[in-house]
Amino acid sequence: MKILKHLFVIAIAFLTIMTISSAIVCASDAIDDDVTPNNLSKKELAKIEKSYDDVWNNIKYYRVTKAVKLKVTFYDKNIEGKGKSVRVKIPKGTILSGDKQHIDGPKGTVINSFEINSDTLSYRLLKPVISTGTNLLAYNATANAKKMSSINKYFSRIKRPAYMPAYSSGSLYIYPLNKKKFSPFGAITNRLKITPDGYLEFTKNNSPEVETNKEFNLTPDAHIKISKAVIKNNTRYLYYAHHLEGVSDKKVAKTGKNMYRLAITNLHRPFSMFDGDQGAVLMSRYKVGSTVYYTESGGYSA
Repeated sequence: MKILKHLFVIAIAFLTIMTISSAIVCASDAIDDDVTPNNLSKKELAKIEKSYDDVWNNIKYYRVTKAVKLKVTFYDKNIEGKGKSVRVKIPKGTILSGDKQHIDGPKGTVINSFEINSDTLSYRLLKPVISTGTNLLAYNATANAKKMSSINKYFSRIKRPAYMPAYSSGSLYIYPLNKKKFSPFGAITNRLKITPDGYLEFTKNNSPEVETNKEFNLTPDAHIKISKAVIKNNTRYLYYAHHLEGVSDKKVAKTGKNMYRLAITNLHRPFSMFDGDQGAVLMSRYKVGSTVYYTESGGYSA
């Protein structure tokens, strides 16, 4: 496959602890970010929605219409600026979440960009390039082109897949029932990730006591391809071929690709968490099997 020459160069930057200050804190700073969840009544939520514009996340989904090789740059987690570039193949038909936008460039130029939502790429896509030195690092991805029409040839907008929860990027964290306060910016519990290309990934938290830059490995503890999704009322039923370690799924067939089913129910019990400034992060509660999880769904700021 030829690398795109005129379309763009896509760089997924696996950032060091020096470059993502908003997502990384030391143990002592983590305490300062801990806040008490504020349960929202329907009346309170309606007031927030009336007072602020676009409080819910607007997650957009795109299908890759032509196979693409992405240029991926890994950075050493201990040495700032030291990097290694590799290429990741994104097959035709892959679903990604991201957004197209126009960015002001130098000297009055305009950069047309497609930005992939951070931390939504599946292990299936990252596996060929993950190594010991990169496994604990975070990433983001952008695609730039001189013309938006060039980007449109490779990324086609689609509706939200049935397996993806509304307003969420797909990362759900076990609700810390033993904590009166916790940080809205860094998880201290295990994660279940639903990826845009249709995988479930369960990953244990590396640092359950404090928020650090090494919360989750890029390699999940367990993962499985979703074969079917059914929505009934507030519940999404996700089907797959074998038990997913870490979650309380249910065996519903003796053979086949739909042997196991995981129920993910929106409890419609949102809560807000003060963002440290003049606004708040909005969270949604989900019951996954028999365990309560939460996920970021939006936010607002005065």
